Amino acid sequence: MITRIEIDGYKSFLDFELDVRPCTILVGGNGSGKSNLLGALDLVRQTVTSGFPASPGADTPLAPRHLFHHADNFTSTVMSIKVGMITPSPDGPLPVVVWLEVEREESPRSAGAAPLLRGSVWVSSMERTGWMGRLGLPEDLRAALAQAREGFVRRTGTEWLALDEGAGTPESAPGRGDGELLALLHRECDTWQPMTLDPVALRRTSAESEMAPLRADGGNLAAVLHRLCGQEEHGLEEDLATLVSESSGIRPLFDQRRGEYDFDVNLRHLGWTSPPMLPGGTLRVLALLAARWDDRRAGLLALEELENGLHPTTLAETVRALRRGVDDYADLATRATRVSGFRQLLATTHSPALLSALRHEMSGSLVFLEQAARTHPGTSDVSTVTQAHPVREQRPGEDPAETISAEQLERLLDQMGQSVV
Repeated sequence: MITRIEIDGYKSFLDFELDVRPCTILVGGNGSGKSNLLGALDLVRQTVTSGFPASPGADTPLAPRHLFHHADNFTSTVMSIKVGMITPSPDGPLPVVVWLEVEREESPRSAGAAPLLRGSVWVSSMERTGWMGRLGLPEDLRAALAQAREGFVRRTGTEWLALDEGAGTPESAPGRGDGELLALLHRECDTWQPMTLDPVALRRTSAESEMAPLRADGGNLAAVLHRLCGQEEHGLEEDLATLVSESSGIRPLFDQRRGEYDFDVNLRHLGWTSPPMLPGGTLRVLALLAARWDDRRAGLLALEELENGLHPTTLAETVRALRRGVDDYADLATRATRVSGFRQLLATTHSPALLSALRHEMSGSLVFLEQAARTHPGTSDVSTVTQAHPVREQRPGEDPAETISAEQLERLLDQMGQSVV
């Protein structure tokens, strides 16, 4: 479970800091930095699992000039992404930090030379604990974090591991403790890839194993539904009926001859309906609910532009359904040794309707992202950077610009032409 993100020198971010809750919804207009934030997490994921992506040419999306923050006459020479998290471990809820730093050489060693990469992962020293107070962690979880850290370091002898040459695999780590720490990081980062549900993929039959977690594009939805609907206790069909009132059941199918999974959804007035005939919005809701109920995909559920394919009237209810599936801080200590990942939702949206509907029930979990001008010290260079403002009441001694109150939000919604409900 991600608890803290710090980004500097990457795309639209300079000195950016964000406390991340179990359910965090990033709201902002086009170009505010929502996609960049999810991209930063995915870049860390790729680096941890397979090394820093190659950048073979100056015009590729991963070329340094596209990754580093830049203005007309200024480009960052270093970009840094640091992510704090709580991960399940045999010792309890373990506080872990992964840090990636990439240096852009002014004079490349050779044409197309890759940037210099430095990185590390470590078990948090617990010396900086301000994030615990800001996130409202209960005392028993704070104690469990300290105990898990002490137990892990004592048992494995490892509290730090370099990632300079790419993480490789846990099996290739030099020591037992190194391999275990790296395995925990791999497991955590595996779910950081944003879900990009593809309507074409969602409609396909699937020959993949039903034991595999839901893919980012949803292409194995049929196989996942076959497994989920075969479980004695699941609320997927009930949630689907709440969000899609015309639905009343899911029927998993398996073609023995072809070895392919398929499914039907029972719709009022239409009866059992196959995926090619289902509305795109119904398929998207079904896939989101499958990800929410799929224990094999436990971890972060990252969703970009949550409102895509969803009717505005069902958007807030969809978020509420997904939020019911996240893990509460109070449960982390007792569940840490029994689960593969803590369930968390991090989604982006530019929908003012969603902001209006959820503003009173998600204090601190709604974060408004906006662009702001930044003048670089000692120069006249001005660049546009992303700033984050949690939607909550201001804390004593806190800069008023750090947050957005309910009153300010209502004025903002009015300016956006969104009626306040």
